[in-house]
Amino acid sequence: MSESMIEVRGLSKKFCHNLKRSLWYGVKDIGSELIGSKKERNTLRKDEFWALKDVDFDIKRGELFGLIGPNGAGKTTLLKLLSGIIKPDQGEIIVRGKLQALIALGAGFNPILTGRENIYVNGAVLGFSKTEMDQLIEEIQDFSEIGDFLDMPVRSYSSGMHVRLGFSVAVNLRPDILLVDEVLAVGDAAFKRKARNKMMELLHSGISVLFVSHSLALITSLTSQCMYLKRGLVEAIGPSETVTSQYLNDSLIEYKATESTPEYYMTSAYLTTPEFIVENVLFFDDTGNICNEFSSFDDLKIRFEFRCKKPMENISFALSIRDQVNDVIISSSKLSNLKQSLSGSVAIECTIIRNNLREGWYHLGFYAADLYGPLYKSHSVSSFKILGDMATIEKSVSSLGYVIMDTQWHTE
Repeated sequence: MSESMIEVRGLSKKFCHNLKRSLWYGVKDIGSELIGSKKERNTLRKDEFWALKDVDFDIKRGELFGLIGPNGAGKTTLLKLLSGIIKPDQGEIIVRGKLQALIALGAGFNPILTGRENIYVNGAVLGFSKTEMDQLIEEIQDFSEIGDFLDMPVRSYSSGMHVRLGFSVAVNLRPDILLVDEVLAVGDAAFKRKARNKMMELLHSGISVLFVSHSLALITSLTSQCMYLKRGLVEAIGPSETVTSQYLNDSLIEYKATESTPEYYMTSAYLTTPEFIVENVLFFDDTGNICNEFSSFDDLKIRFEFRCKKPMENISFALSIRDQVNDVIISSSKLSNLKQSLSGSVAIECTIIRNNLREGWYHLGFYAADLYGPLYKSHSVSSFKILGDMATIEKSVSSLGYVIMDTQWHTE
């Protein structure tokens, strides 16, 4: 059996809504702890609430473990408990190995010290010797790309330099356990690519990872097991596809969605011009029949029918697909760019090859523009449903990509 790098049993943490009362409770608890009479409290005092209650889970060596849940679910509290920033009120946390948290990048830097000195301090906190840090310092400096600023006080850094150095320190100290909380978008565009590549390298290097994200596509693709927190309680824990599906279903209930298209998406186009009118949007299955229900991995053909009231040239088109909670799953600006003049009734078709969408409703957005600006723009010109689940999808970065191809053009 694989060794558990993190074991959590009966973990609970409570907070107080009232600041003054919270301070008073803190003083009383510290006093009780000093005289050795503090007891675990299973009941709440006035204005207290459970931020986490009876949480149990394990993360094995080399496992990528996901954590999802709405805002206020207790995700940040759990990360702080695992990092040792705050103490639990009940339960036990066992951590085996060096743990590094990519949460608030650079938050622990001393502004008076130089970047180099802060790197050594961070390494010492994690248990690295000076000799070990001497071997890593050049790699950290090169990755951060801050050059000679490494020997200047951190207080003189721009916010971007501060974050870049924090990320570089976190990912290059080679921890046994990594806590990642939505930090894949740091720095400028070039550094973002570099940061994502480094993260993928870490994720495949055999370290244990707890990955927190609101992107269910990333969670499903990168992690094998997942835990869903809601109001401090564990709603589900298990295979990522199953748990994220439950989270989506719960989100639909929260938004009072029904089997039909939600009222939010039935609104008309929010940008249109009198000369360009979308008359119909149709979906076709593999046999050419019109339908709006498909299975995962089916080819999904979409036909847009519109009318140009006057000749138009150089029209470009794009589409987007949003899931049940309005997250953009597909966004393409490369659907087409027609050079010929269009007038009258026009139909365009495109095919999404072997869609890898999970079960549920999806909403199709459509965009058209010419050289003078937008002609039509809507988040939801139509909707379709995917049947089945994602259990058979291979976990790879490539599963995040969606290919739009076989586009055909017809002028009627």
